[in-house]
Amino acid sequence: MPVDLNVKPYNNKQLLLFPPSIGDYLSEDDLAHVVNEAVEEIDLAPYCRKISPVGNPSYHPALMLKLWFYGYATNTYSSRKIEEKLHKDVAFIYLAGMQKPDFKAISEFRRKNLSELENSFVDILQICHRLGLTKLGEISIDSKVMKANASISRTYGEKKLAREYEENEAAIQEYLRKAGQIDTEEDQKYGPDRRGNELPQDIRDKETRIKRLKEIRGDLEQIRVALKGKNSINLTDKDAGTQKDKSRKIAGYRAQVAVDSKQQVILANDVTSKAADTQELIPIIDQVVENIKRLKPTDTNIEQIKVIADSGYASGENLAEIESRNIDPYIPDIKYQGKRRGHKTDEGYEFHNSNFIYGKKENCYICPEGKTLNFTKVIRHHNKEYLLYKSSNCKSCAYFKACANGRKSKYIWVSTHKDFVERMRQKLSTEEAKKIYRLRKITVEPVLGNLAQNLGFRGFLLRGIEKVKCEYSLMCTTHNILKIAKFIKQQGIGLKKSLVMPGPLAVVDTS
Repeated sequence: MPVDLNVKPYNNKQLLLFPPSIGDYLSEDDLAHVVNEAVEEIDLAPYCRKISPVGNPSYHPALMLKLWFYGYATNTYSSRKIEEKLHKDVAFIYLAGMQKPDFKAISEFRRKNLSELENSFVDILQICHRLGLTKLGEISIDSKVMKANASISRTYGEKKLAREYEENEAAIQEYLRKAGQIDTEEDQKYGPDRRGNELPQDIRDKETRIKRLKEIRGDLEQIRVALKGKNSINLTDKDAGTQKDKSRKIAGYRAQVAVDSKQQVILANDVTSKAADTQELIPIIDQVVENIKRLKPTDTNIEQIKVIADSGYASGENLAEIESRNIDPYIPDIKYQGKRRGHKTDEGYEFHNSNFIYGKKENCYICPEGKTLNFTKVIRHHNKEYLLYKSSNCKSCAYFKACANGRKSKYIWVSTHKDFVERMRQKLSTEEAKKIYRLRKITVEPVLGNLAQNLGFRGFLLRGIEKVKCEYSLMCTTHNILKIAKFIKQQGIGLKKSLVMPGPLAVVDTS
């Protein structure tokens, strides 16, 4: 190489007497610094209590937390990939303090600290609150179907189980019949004293096939036992449910988030294997309220919060429960939402319940033709309670056949929570309520999009409900850390300095 080459001096083997801190190689506002300082604010006592005082020393929980948080923030969800980064990525090397735990130690830390990692979500949420990133007044709730680490082909219901069992039994009987014929032919061809392994390969293969079919019979019996009391079960991930994702069915979970309207900070998260959101509204609201209490431990009077959710969460029972608390809901029912979007609903039917007039004093309904339907009894259907009203003199009516739909008399079911649904419809028809409901589009929907598109989190790597709950909580914690990082970058000062500044911080748009 020419000695007079016009380049800057280069020597990557030069030794330094006083090497700089590894963190100095990163910019002051680098995400790694935010993760480092955020973990320093977390209470590590729950993690430390699990460390054995004997045996080989464990890696410090702060180190492991930093690796997992930074890993999720940079689309690195695998413990093996994190270990790989520890050998060549400056940020990971800095956060680990040049220590190099292997993937087994990294994975084992997560496995042993599932509940602790979920609790650390609130620790990071506390930092968001201290920075002024939360309002805690308007909360939007939504869910997203997430693929389980399992194939839908491994999901069995009663019908599929019965079909495969029947097919397997038929195959066993057929092979046994053929085996009987083969035995007779063998004796004639080879003699009764010849060994089985001297038989032709095709015959031995048939015997192996029968043995395997009988093993399958045993497997199907085990599935039948596991399926008892359930609609379906996935053999790979027994907690995963059958979810509808657009036009296809998958083995998966529904991930729930509750998002603050101010800066899109996630206030609560959960994962369920159920196929619908209706039963998940109250649990996620309970979690929101509990987290708010932890953010405001000295505030005995929590201000009323507005809860915004789509029609998938709507039910009269939910509205009744919410209104009994200090919560102002904005949740349209499916039929109301459908009509708003121009869809046809059964409420357009001439003889629908909505066209019957209620007589409160007599507790009866009057049909469009003036006939009376009297209260008969209370019934339960799909865990919901209804009032049954029935007519006694409709047969002479010209519209009887069309109205009664072939029944002997006309009757209608009315939800015991009908009044709550009607009040919600009236509220949502006001301009103020419409404006509040539109917050969903700029609050929770972008958050779900960010988790899937920007952070690449579209499915779970772990299996089992407790593990996927932890995995999703890690993802939501990371989302909030990224909100903190963006805020810190725009403020131009470090996290620790921001947290000790007196008075409210000037929050800028971090959406």
